[in-house]
Amino acid sequence: MSCPTRASLALLLSLCVAPVAGAATVDAGSAVPSAGSAYLAEVGAALQQADRGDSLGASILLDRLLADPRLARLSIEERSQVWSSAAMVALAQKRDMVAFERLREALVIHPANASARLRMAWLLMVSDQPEAAADNVVRAIADGDGAPDMSPEMVWQLDGQLKQQPAKRLAILQGLFDSHWKIEGIEPTELWVVLATLQVEAGHGDRVSATLDRIDAPTPLIRLRADKRFDPYLRRDDPRHDPVAAARRHIDRMRVDTLLSPGLNETAVELSSALMVAGELQEVIGMTAPLADAAAKAEAAPPEQARYIAWMLDMRSRALRRLGKPDEAVAAQLLALRMADPQGDTVSQNLNLASLYVSLHRPLMARQVMQTVGDDMSAYGASTQALNELRAALQLNDAAAAQRARERLLANRAATPDHYREGLLVDQRMDEAAASLLEQLADPMERGTALFYLQDVRRAPTLPADADLKASWERLKQRADVQAAVNQVGRVDTYPLFAN
Repeated sequence: MSCPTRASLALLLSLCVAPVAGAATVDAGSAVPSAGSAYLAEVGAALQQADRGDSLGASILLDRLLADPRLARLSIEERSQVWSSAAMVALAQKRDMVAFERLREALVIHPANASARLRMAWLLMVSDQPEAAADNVVRAIADGDGAPDMSPEMVWQLDGQLKQQPAKRLAILQGLFDSHWKIEGIEPTELWVVLATLQVEAGHGDRVSATLDRIDAPTPLIRLRADKRFDPYLRRDDPRHDPVAAARRHIDRMRVDTLLSPGLNETAVELSSALMVAGELQEVIGMTAPLADAAAKAEAAPPEQARYIAWMLDMRSRALRRLGKPDEAVAAQLLALRMADPQGDTVSQNLNLASLYVSLHRPLMARQVMQTVGDDMSAYGASTQALNELRAALQLNDAAAAQRARERLLANRAATPDHYREGLLVDQRMDEAAASLLEQLADPMERGTALFYLQDVRRAPTLPADADLKASWERLKQRADVQAAVNQVGRVDTYPLFAN
């Protein structure tokens, strides 16, 4: 789930209207609708009003309907759903405490209301109560039928918030895995790598093989092969665990899926990403060319397609960058930002454009882009912004701004150790950068990411402002203490693939 939007309110409408149809069917022999049917129809009309953008009018109607004595005549399930739906309209009005109380009432009435529990989990998560949110997610998965209605953004954000709570993190990911949760039909293989790591650390070795069986994509397999903890569970000479072979299988699957589900969707984005990893950059350029031409003539994308259009153009930008065409990459990234849904995720596109400007030694342009990014972002987004700010400040000899950026990186060190270490490398603080990397390699949950970054993979041509940073990273990798730590827990291999 995500913050209430027109789309989510439409879902709530369908949830609330479903009992209306059932009531009408039961009462089909009567010319006069039942009181419950009429009441639910009014609730449905209020939700439709919210779906059309009038959340204030809908909120006024729902306040009255919640005080209506007809509510008490509904079934337990119907009453719970009415309270839950009314909570989401309250959230659209930024009445967070009202929404919380309504969700609590919904769960008092019907504790097994899985959709209400997921909404409560979302509200707790954004209120910085991840442990309580996790408990609600686990209960919702247990009470629900099939995969839970959780957006990838919610899953990733909650997983990040639970980094210091491995038992709860494991419970959520195991629940998602067992319920066959996917992202628009695509296996979230990076999350399953996290799950497998948690299983190993928790002593659940009997479950690891089943988890690995659903990981058939190159980047996750590179991570697993680099980590010696997974040696008992995968054979390095088995084509099933070969990242290069997996890259080809992944592309082939996505080609078939795009034929079965054509158009702009998650499958199209995944295919472009798979082609990027395999280095088939010209194909990415070709498949996104009509989209870029159309976007260049449009002021905005259709809201229902904006997310997919933006990410396809973002892939085009990366492909152009890897082909050594930075100015064309900037143009594509500008289009991606223009096509992004202003009510959705514009932070990623803004930060990607700022990163590109910083690498091209255009710090003022990077700053201008970052000024449009608000404060409402994940720890990953905040540290990405801080790293861009540090690099831009150093390019402009702005000592005060550089220090502020360092402090933000330090504050997010636990959540994003890679960005913190890169900031140290930018500052040429090699001993501290090495200490950070050694600490990450020693951390059971961060080790896989550290090992992945150390692998020898294909890289894009170095942009003007990246040369010193790249050289510092190579020196760090060659340090004796780093190599000794790597050899103890993992290995470095060479792959003819790009790493996203």
